[in-house]
Amino acid sequence: MLKVEYEFYRDTYQGDKISAEEWPALSRDASACLDEMTLGRTEAPLSEELGQRCRMAMCAVAEELRDQREHAGGIIASESVGSWSRTYTQTGSPAQKQWAAARRWLVNTGLMYRGGETLCGRIP
Repeated sequence: MLKVEYEFYRDTYQGDKISAEEWPALSRDASACLDEMTLGRTEAPLSEELGQRCRMAMCAVAEELRDQREHAGGIIASESVGSWSRTYTQTGSPAQKQWAAARRWLVNTGLMYRGGETLCGRIP
């Protein structure tokens, strides 16, 4: 399981949405999501560049998980006061949003490839 310290999130990723208290649980869950998305490829020894991209992807997924917990009903699209009403909007499933957050960092690495072989050989 990929481990990322809060200091990396704060200083390198430059994240500010997650507090130090929230980080352990969110980073654990983000790491599990990333393992699933990459079919466990983040467990293998990675080059420094791939390791850095995986850590950045994990931070992005952790932020997405936090946003999903904060906005569990969806994002408020409209509200009314008289005879109170609230409408939520949902622009994709939680899994799709997590995938998109990770994809931003891992798109050209081959780590998210779902096939078995490539033209150049096996993906690590």
